[in-house]
Amino acid sequence: MDNNIKEALTRVIDKLYRDTDVVYFSINDWFSGRDYPCEEPFLTWIKDGKFNSDEWCKENKLCVNRGYIDMSINYTISASKEWVLKNCPKLLSGDSFDYEVVIYSKGENKRNTITKYYLEFLCFEDENDEVYGGYDNWPFLEYTEENFGSHWYEDPNEDYFYDDEDEEEENDEG
Repeated sequence: MDNNIKEALTRVIDKLYRDTDVVYFSINDWFSGRDYPCEEPFLTWIKDGKFNSDEWCKENKLCVNRGYIDMSINYTISASKEWVLKNCPKLLSGDSFDYEVVIYSKGENKRNTITKYYLEFLCFEDENDEVYGGYDNWPFLEYTEENFGSHWYEDPNEDYFYDDEDEEEENDEG
């Protein structure tokens, strides 16, 4: 990437976050690179299910909305700017990363390298001071102590909501 572009993006991000202490970002656990950064610490966080852990999210003072989208889990994460700068500072930079996609077409594997910017995972307040993001435009939890932890999002537009009791009933039947 051209250093001038990187520096310009970094300056824009700095201005956007100069007067705020909260960073909003959205990731999904489906495809490394496309849906979450294909670098540490994101690789470990996704592999170890950190954003599913209520205890870990509370310890790190994160407000996480999570839920199923098809066969993957989507996360909208409200975090302090301090936490982001300490744990995943590239989110607030003009940095990019490359990942490879293999497309199967007419019996051939075609490899494409795609460049993605970390800032593509960031979400911003709208004109009503609300923040939405992710794959189904989910709302972010307000960054408050009461919301620290990992919470299942129940989309009011969906017919089915994840419920721990569903798992218990399945286990009782098996």
